[in-house]
Amino acid sequence: MRHALIIDDNRIVSRAIQHYLEPLGFRSFDHSCTGRQAFEAARKHAPDMIVIGDDTVGPALEAARTLASEGAIPLLLVSGDPARAAARSGEATAMAGPFTLGEIDEAVHIALGRGASDTILGRGLCAANVG
Repeated sequence: MRHALIIDDNRIVSRAIQHYLEPLGFRSFDHSCTGRQAFEAARKHAPDMIVIGDDTVGPALEAARTLASEGAIPLLLVSGDPARAAARSGEATAMAGPFTLGEIDEAVHIALGRGASDTILGRGLCAANVG
């Protein structure tokens, strides 16, 4: 059973991310808004993937980066703007939107299969090395 840690201060976005991950085999989720909450959640249940919203900044973003690098956990960046996501991730390959569930599936499989160094950008989901 796959577990995802979703870090986003917008509850609607956080639940939408969960909704897209459920058909991809994720069965349990932790939601956090702050870095402290993210660290506490990861201590209780080690995530198979960390997903952050495009607007995640400050301690929450640093927590996501730390957890991802220390645990070799794939980190996905959710964004409606591929150019902005590319700028945040450092290197990126853009895919034209709108995204499809197949593209989300592909992004998740690449992140889980090869780690967070691979990048796929879609209109709604980006698998990115956010470093």
